Amino acid sequence: MKKWIWVLAIGSFFFGPFFSAGWGAEPVKIGVGLPLTGPLAFLGTEFLKGSQLAAEEINKAGGILGGRKIELVVRDHKGIPAEAVTLAKRLIAEDKVSVIDIDLPSSANIAVHVVSKEMKVVQLTGFGFAPDVSDKGHPYHFRVCTRAETLTRVLGEYLAALPNNKKIAMVAPNDDYGRGDLASMIAVFKKLGKPEVVYEAFYERNQTDFNTILLKMKSLNPDCYYVNVRWPASAIVLQQMEDLAMLKGKYLSSSVNFFNKDLAKRVGRLMEGAVMTVSWAPVFKDPESLKLVKAYRAKYGDDPNDSVSLGWSPIMVAAMGINKAGTDKDQEKIRLAIKGLKYTSPQGPINGFDDKGDSGVPAYVLQFKNGEYHLIK
Repeated sequence: MKKWIWVLAIGSFFFGPFFSAGWGAEPVKIGVGLPLTGPLAFLGTEFLKGSQLAAEEINKAGGILGGRKIELVVRDHKGIPAEAVTLAKRLIAEDKVSVIDIDLPSSANIAVHVVSKEMKVVQLTGFGFAPDVSDKGHPYHFRVCTRAETLTRVLGEYLAALPNNKKIAMVAPNDDYGRGDLASMIAVFKKLGKPEVVYEAFYERNQTDFNTILLKMKSLNPDCYYVNVRWPASAIVLQQMEDLAMLKGKYLSSSVNFFNKDLAKRVGRLMEGAVMTVSWAPVFKDPESLKLVKAYRAKYGDDPNDSVSLGWSPIMVAAMGINKAGTDKDQEKIRLAIKGLKYTSPQGPINGFDDKGDSGVPAYVLQFKNGEYHLIK
């Protein structure tokens, strides 16, 4: 007994000291809504791994609020905004969660704003880059990840500086994210004066035949292709581009959708030299990234991807905010605690959230070369 008391007395924990009142206390619930089935399930399941790892790390370090554990209440909205709204109401009213994180796609997150704003419950975004995720004003909403404009600006500046890159043809998903992505990229090119956008197209979520779009792109003879196509369709579109002899002698670029270890294994040779914008990669060496990579390798025997990191950060922010507020019940205190929170996330430093609820974390450019991803900007 004396030994046990001594262990408790000297133990240190990630979010502060442990108090005996925490033993046996009810967990602090965080609601997570994701597409765990449907076309975006491959992103949702990876995001969830990051969320779960974060919760496990917090709990192993002693929990929050005097030793209470984090419990994730996870529900599937299938990527459908209407389902996300129903799910959010259930998480708040029935599951009694303290914070909700509804992600993928941005349209699902945006649809839930009505619920969290009306019910005055803190809502986080971990994987929602579209401008409207934060631009409409919502005092209880905080975007932990970067913005589409930041992602596109960093990549756009890189592409504009490439030698003889005068014309670019672009394709992206036909949703809030895709339309916002191209609009932001085009705005960057207009500001910089190059390259000229000679073609922009949008593909549908379940589309697998890109030949009509690709033939039009090829006919315009651009110097660069911007192919923002989600996995597994990204492997299909690259193969179709090779079949149409589109890749030789052209610059190839994409969003985070080309940062995918499964894509690299399947058609990596077709991506040789391609550049892409990301919010995180396992090549980052900051302490929080190293912690994430270590935890993921220990559990899954592999390196995490960008989606995993995006799931990790909002759970850390929620837990730190609740702990700072000293309560998991008072939404106003939690809101104020998160708004002023300082946390060096894997994606970059968060020094409080601005009036739109944005974290201000940066974006980065990777290049796929010799079968590996390299950080170049």
